[in-house]
Amino acid sequence: MATITKRKSGKWTAEVRTHKKYISKTFLKKANASNWAKEIEYQLDREQYEDFSESVRITLGELITRYRDEITPTKKGAKEEKYKLNFILRNKIVKCRVLSLKTKQILEFKNDIKETRAASTVNKYIHYIYTIWETARVQWDIALPSRNPASLVKKEKVTDKIDRILTPEEYQDLLVACSKSNLAFLPEIVEFAYITAMRFGEITKLRTKDINFEKSTALLLDTKNGESRLVPLTDRALEICNKFRFREKLFDINRDKFRHYFEQACHRAKVKKFRFHDLRACAITNLFLNGWSIAEVSVVSGHKTWSELKRYTRIKASDLIKKINNQGVA
Repeated sequence: MATITKRKSGKWTAEVRTHKKYISKTFLKKANASNWAKEIEYQLDREQYEDFSESVRITLGELITRYRDEITPTKKGAKEEKYKLNFILRNKIVKCRVLSLKTKQILEFKNDIKETRAASTVNKYIHYIYTIWETARVQWDIALPSRNPASLVKKEKVTDKIDRILTPEEYQDLLVACSKSNLAFLPEIVEFAYITAMRFGEITKLRTKDINFEKSTALLLDTKNGESRLVPLTDRALEICNKFRFREKLFDINRDKFRHYFEQACHRAKVKKFRFHDLRACAITNLFLNGWSIAEVSVVSGHKTWSELKRYTRIKASDLIKKINNQGVA
């Protein structure tokens, strides 16, 4: 039975009592209190009522932190996932109490990050929020609404190709900007990525003992697809490896710290909307322009299919004019 009572403050308190529960909530308007009471009675009659009182103080940040500390370490890609979760934890959205978290706030978070992150990465961040909500509700038995606010966020469209390729002039400008960085080896790691087509994670895990200086190869033991691969190294790539061979790892740096220095260099060089990962696309495109076959490029990049590899290939019609003329095509 529900009762509606006016308080001294002028607000209205709705109370719903059953033989098992006492539920109350205060509203500014009597009509809102009455409607709420009717909805609660309806849910109780059909045994659909969910009690969220124990979850009222829990923030999104607390859930993310628990997930990062308990679930993430059990995964193969733990280091990468921890980095992404720490990124979310630096955003104001984590201060929201989960019971107050709305789709609108997640959309605001999405809009905040999509200017500096690829569409696929933005989608991953939203998926993390969705997954953590479900983990808390189902696995940790935390009382949360079954309707996940992240489920209503529309995914960013992911294009099949990576469009951003540096021009030769941009590449030189970027190297010059890197040389002025407080991170001493920034020019070398950028050049190494541009030459080898390696991913950031592969480069930063590369150890001196993984380099065969006699055979000019690098052995990558921990790659994205879980398989090791042997990458041929150019003379310049070997020079860079030799410069840092006194270290256990050639380029041992935290991703967050590196991103800061790399974005600074891009800004200084006036290279816009360019990520470190785009250097991989530059390298792969250059290999094709130098006449390498799909099979040969796949050995370097580690891609198993042409459909995966072609996303990184940005050959334009203008790039082929010289080749056509040299071959005497009519």
